[in-house]
Amino acid sequence: MLFKLENNMSSKSQIGAIPKIVNKFEPKTDNQKVYFTKMSDFNNQLIFCHGIAGTGKTYVSCYKALQDVLRRGTPYNKLIIINPTVDVGNEDKLGFLPGELSAKIQQYNESTFTILNKILGKEKASKMISDGKIEITVLNFLRGVNLENCYVILDEAQNVSPMQIKTLMTRISENCKMIIQGDLSQCDKYKTNGKVAFQKSGFYDAWFRLKEVKGVDFMAFTREDCIRHPLVKRILKMYEDEGPIDL
Repeated sequence: MLFKLENNMSSKSQIGAIPKIVNKFEPKTDNQKVYFTKMSDFNNQLIFCHGIAGTGKTYVSCYKALQDVLRRGTPYNKLIIINPTVDVGNEDKLGFLPGELSAKIQQYNESTFTILNKILGKEKASKMISDGKIEITVLNFLRGVNLENCYVILDEAQNVSPMQIKTLMTRISENCKMIIQGDLSQCDKYKTNGKVAFQKSGFYDAWFRLKEVKGVDFMAFTREDCIRHPLVKRILKMYEDEGPIDL
């Protein structure tokens, strides 16, 4: 699949061969293929992706981003992966955790490290991190940073406020592709008495606010795209169909 060229790139010959990655990506659903294609379109500088657990949205986005970072001739020289520092059912409390910043960040990015190791192999993933080709961080420390010549993936965006998402998006600079993805069914930060106030989520807000903006695209996975154990799909169906239950 050809990568659309930056305006200042004169020919397709400048784009190198697709790099070999340890675990080759093969779309498992039609929507995974669609998502991969949307990310391959250079005109899509910002993509919002909604998907419930197990649809593979993080794996697909990380794989495509790494493919372009490693591929000679693309404008991307690193991948930045961001997670909000929100515990399940709790508020952001990074500053209260003990230890150095790297140790604080680690617990919010365990799934990210697992995916990177699966895609690249542990040794290559570790080397890319140490070489600065992959940067794993948290949203709290991005104010004032210009994001250029890079891929940016914000995961778990359902737990980010409208102001935080606005701040992140306005950091987009030259040659930056940004992926903002989340799952509103697992919105931990904006709950009151067990009910989610979706309008308080920056992911929900931006999804509708930016619908007509040129350069922004959208992707939505469904329950049918869940590729985990069949039991997970059945569980998700019951939660969607039944709604809240009074005990």
